[in-house]
Amino acid sequence: MKRLLALLAALTFTFIATPVAQAGTTIYLTEPSHRQINGQFIDDALADSISFTGRLGQLVFNPPIGERTWVIDPALIDDVTAMAGGYTLTSGVAGTAELAAKSWLDQLKLDVRTDPIIPMVYGNPSSYWVSQLSPHEANYLLTISQSRLATLLGVDVTNPAVYHSNSHFSLTSADINSLKDDASQFAATASYIDPTKIDISRLALIRILNPDLTDDRREYLIRDLTGAAYSQIHLVHLGPGKFTVTSTHQDLPITLTNGFPLDVKVNLYVIPTNLKVEVGTLPQIVIPAKSKIQVMVPITVLTSGTSGLNVELTSTHGNLLGDSVIYPLQLSVISPIATWFTTGAAIVLFVAATFQSIRRIRRRQR
Repeated sequence: MKRLLALLAALTFTFIATPVAQAGTTIYLTEPSHRQINGQFIDDALADSISFTGRLGQLVFNPPIGERTWVIDPALIDDVTAMAGGYTLTSGVAGTAELAAKSWLDQLKLDVRTDPIIPMVYGNPSSYWVSQLSPHEANYLLTISQSRLATLLGVDVTNPAVYHSNSHFSLTSADINSLKDDASQFAATASYIDPTKIDISRLALIRILNPDLTDDRREYLIRDLTGAAYSQIHLVHLGPGKFTVTSTHQDLPITLTNGFPLDVKVNLYVIPTNLKVEVGTLPQIVIPAKSKIQVMVPITVLTSGTSGLNVELTSTHGNLLGDSVIYPLQLSVISPIATWFTTGAAIVLFVAATFQSIRRIRRRQR
């Protein structure tokens, strides 16, 4: 009888204890970035992770039973959603996990339909490095992480986004300067691009601050970000050229290109490389979207020889757009002083010749 009572007590304890042990389970779904800023996948490692037997696959296809809270990185959902739409690797090879990505997303949406969800800050960055490199982005990141996760999963996410890392992992001074310069270049041209695409560059920088990235992958993503920033700031640029000037006053045509989908208002700064020429004033210029225009730069030549024009394009806020260009000038112009001297000498010679002729005539008459 005592054994029976002991067995019943043990079973009762088991049934009571099991839910308690499983209650309050928190499931973290995050993964360092596998994509370039243009959306291409660097490798197919994420495909392995979301497979049924992979780390992320097990969390979604075989989650713990009982009360659960899901802490989800919206950058991961962005990546898997991109896979589900068909994708290619940077090597040019087609990805193989399109169906697996769809299955993983479908299962995740079933798992979370009645569970509380807490969004991670996009890309799961270190809050320490965000405060060091992009402190002005702090509120933006919290807001967009929550709204983006809700949109991607199609569910209400009432909990605010939170940081889950304060890692002080090492970044070289070169990397820090690159990230700051990239952020500055993207900000300088943000008003010229499609507003729906502004977040791409801002979030690409934040993903680089994930502490779980390997050093090699972080360096790769920094180079990718720098290349994208360089390309964007050079969508507005000066055309090449050199000029032979044959007039004292001449207008020189300089080509300006705007590769942005919106009109761009710019200032053109022209500085002669020496004192042989002077440059007239130029108004502010508007370059229509996706177009080229020619701007006539008025110059005055003071003396013949060689010179040049150092030309820069800047935004209305003073940010340099594209590279500065030096246009060589070959000045084949007779200056006003030289013209006056030559003309004066010709007159003197003419007058002298006239007097000489008159004297000869008088001598003959004698």
